[in-house]
Amino acid sequence: MKHYKTLLAVVPAKVESSPAIQRAAGLARASGAALHLCTFVYDPAVELAADRVGSAVAAHMRHDIMRERKGQLERLAANLAGKGHPIECHVVWAPDEAEAVLAKALDLDADLALKDAHHEPAPRRALFTPLDWKLMRTLPCPLMLVGPAAHPGSGRVAAAIDVLAEPAGADGLNARVLDAAMRLSGYLGAQLDLVAVFAQHPDIQFKAWPSAKAAYAEEDAAQLQAFTAFADLHGVASGRRHRLAGTPSVELARFAAQNQIDVLVVGSSYRSRWNKFLLGSTTESLSQQLGADLMLIKPADFLDVLGSKVDLTALRERCQVEQQV
Repeated sequence: MKHYKTLLAVVPAKVESSPAIQRAAGLARASGAALHLCTFVYDPAVELAADRVGSAVAAHMRHDIMRERKGQLERLAANLAGKGHPIECHVVWAPDEAEAVLAKALDLDADLALKDAHHEPAPRRALFTPLDWKLMRTLPCPLMLVGPAAHPGSGRVAAAIDVLAEPAGADGLNARVLDAAMRLSGYLGAQLDLVAVFAQHPDIQFKAWPSAKAAYAEEDAAQLQAFTAFADLHGVASGRRHRLAGTPSVELARFAAQNQIDVLVVGSSYRSRWNKFLLGSTTESLSQQLGADLMLIKPADFLDVLGSKVDLTALRERCQVEQQV
């Protein structure tokens, strides 16, 4: 099982401690990984000033802003230091924060990125694309969105899999999700649970189409067989296996709340349309319903797929020319 070597924590704009920072520091202590604290800043007024007072003055203003943030970040790091893990600080001038976070994660070859979660109301999601959503769609490395609740450092970690999506023995997304959950539970000293949801159809469908009931029963049996085979293959204890039925996002959120799950690890499937990456519907719904922390795992080939849609070399070069301190 691969160990964490590099953790990237996205620091809030106010450069202060937060649940995600505390979670990142705890994982860095447990794993011995290098912790990179990174804050991304941008003030459009500085760019406008370049047209009025010249680029040299604007560059000085930008440097002063970033230098102040760097000092704040270093003080935050000092409060977290001395725990047996190295901490590095980065301040990036980022007109496009999502691009800058992606470029930094690629440059660091981060094993995990952590960020405080910000739940947005549905109307706003329809009008805007918050940073959380952009990172969920495009970040190749695992992403943990950390909720506002306090974290005791141990608890329960649940891996949610879709056993009908691939064979039980496949080295696919399900295996990656379970591996990530096992690694995380080990660092947190947490109990590991394996969860699968069978999409249960409402009874009204059976009244309208009686023949569908037999097909549903066959699919239910196939899902149970696949879930059992996967759990057996990976040595998951019988008492740690949970098979639910209903709407996946609803049942997973309910399971997490009822069982005090600390982190729910899910596979983040993707679809491509109009050159944009979209999350699966279950992941989108979970991100708004879940009270626990949410960790998203991408398929092994996600970086290749992303690279076929986005010029990653140009993106990294574009972000590297932005001033960093």
